[in-house]
Amino acid sequence: MWRESTKSKLTVTKAIRTFMMPPVISRPSKGKWHPDSMKQAVENVLTGQLSIRKAAEIGKEITFTPALGRFKPTFNAEFEGVLLDHVKDLSDRLLPLTRKEFLNLAFQLAEALKIPHQFNRDKKTAGKQFYYDFMKRHPDLSLRTPESTSLNRSIGFNKPQVNRFFESLTNLMEKYEFTPYKIYNCDETSVTTVQKHSKVISLKQNRQVGKLTSAERGRSVTVLFCMNAGGQYIPPFFIFPQQRMNERLLIGAPKESIGEAQSNGWMTSQLFLKWMQHFAHYVNPSVQNPVLLILDGHISHKDLEVTTYARNRNIHMVSTPPYTTHKLQPLDRVFMKPFKDAYYEACGLWMRKNPAARITEYEIASLVVDAFARVSRGEIAVKGFQCTGIHPLNPNVFTELDYLPSMMTDIAMDSNVDQTESPTVRPMLPLPDMSSAPKASSHHETSPNRPTPTDRSNDTTVVKETIQQLSPIPDASKKREVSRRRKSERSEVLTSSPYKTYLEEKNNEKLKREVKSLVRGKRPLSGKFFPKSSRKTTKKNDKKEETTCIFCGESHDEDWIQCSSCQMWAHEACASISETSDTYECDFCQK
Repeated sequence: MWRESTKSKLTVTKAIRTFMMPPVISRPSKGKWHPDSMKQAVENVLTGQLSIRKAAEIGKEITFTPALGRFKPTFNAEFEGVLLDHVKDLSDRLLPLTRKEFLNLAFQLAEALKIPHQFNRDKKTAGKQFYYDFMKRHPDLSLRTPESTSLNRSIGFNKPQVNRFFESLTNLMEKYEFTPYKIYNCDETSVTTVQKHSKVISLKQNRQVGKLTSAERGRSVTVLFCMNAGGQYIPPFFIFPQQRMNERLLIGAPKESIGEAQSNGWMTSQLFLKWMQHFAHYVNPSVQNPVLLILDGHISHKDLEVTTYARNRNIHMVSTPPYTTHKLQPLDRVFMKPFKDAYYEACGLWMRKNPAARITEYEIASLVVDAFARVSRGEIAVKGFQCTGIHPLNPNVFTELDYLPSMMTDIAMDSNVDQTESPTVRPMLPLPDMSSAPKASSHHETSPNRPTPTDRSNDTTVVKETIQQLSPIPDASKKREVSRRRKSERSEVLTSSPYKTYLEEKNNEKLKREVKSLVRGKRPLSGKFFPKSSRKTTKKNDKKEETTCIFCGESHDEDWIQCSSCQMWAHEACASISETSDTYECDFCQK
């Protein structure tokens, strides 16, 4: 009895003391000291400067996390910084590395520098753990799905071309002092009877999810939009793929919209002149209130009749450089993508309301009006002119990072090098001589005499040269130093007197060619005889049908070029080809 009662009292007393005492938090001491600090503490104790307890208390305040385990990082901080800069540089140039390419580059870099590593030598690639650790150390990187950007767009948006555009814009702004409601931008786009789909809700167990479309292949209608920097919109202009215009095609269209018919539904200079009349009717320009119109360099906009009409109506037209509309055109920046999304959504809703029915050209106008009403907001237009630097005028709206993709060619805007000259090839840098360095072992075990990345020189020049050899920065300047003799397209003030003179001379040359065809007994405006082009595919003469240009609609004798997508033909002068392009894709296939 006494033992049991004593034991119970001790248990209760211990429990009370435990309850009353503050909780003790155990702190792990592993990895909280530094070898230098430990050495200094021992010296202080041996010399009598500090007691053992005091030295231990001071040592607890030191926080250091040593590298645990027998494996060390393959690249030190400096070498990894060079690799990181190379990855970012390629991404800025629109040529980013995939995950597989990055791991292969890491393996090749370690092999070239003779750095010990634990990468997979059979597959010649770094492991996934290296990738996860690298991404964790650099949280500003992530695995992204890139957006397709054409080579012409990346090269066309270069600093000399953009500076020329803003110089023309600045001169007109200073001379006429346009208000926001007098600065307009127009652009065409195509809408089709077969809509595209966005993401939908469906069951996870379904391996394939489908959604109805109007047909396998639809017909396209061109719609021209126009807005100003003050937030106002002009009623749209429709071009239907018809031989004759039918008023039924405009049923349900936005108020005061107009439409025209063209055999393939494309914009021509005659149709653009009709839109200019429609535009002048709404903006009402005058000598006291001139209007500025910014548009792309499509061949239909560079017509003598259009230029003459604009000059007589006090409309000043400025064209953007070729392949720069994705950056310099307000409608492309803020309007077209939301409009297309709203249009496809309206098509899907129409399909649900009209089962077993197809969308035709007669329903397009009513579908456009719903999308146009949703997107044509004032703040969108104002934001579009602001982000392009047009209004408020800001020539420095684009940074050097925006021009970086175009630097792979590094060609002057007006280079006229003789075609007989041979291009200058930049010599490749030799791989650094690493023969004196010890070879990396194929085994994972480490040796105490083996050099580590920290034992190497801190100079990163060798690493940079090696990366440039393994994964060179794209540079096509040596490929395009030999340019054509034909003058390249660029930004122009289309209503200026010099450009009008240029159009008049061009028309006179066209008339002379037609007269020569008549004198030689050839059919005028015939597409049978094609002068040979040094770079492009010429049309075969075994076909007797007449070939017409997809832009001007004419078939007179001139240098021809074929679109790689739709296989249609166009005059070189009408196509406005960039000097740096190897292949040609017409404007209609790019939209």
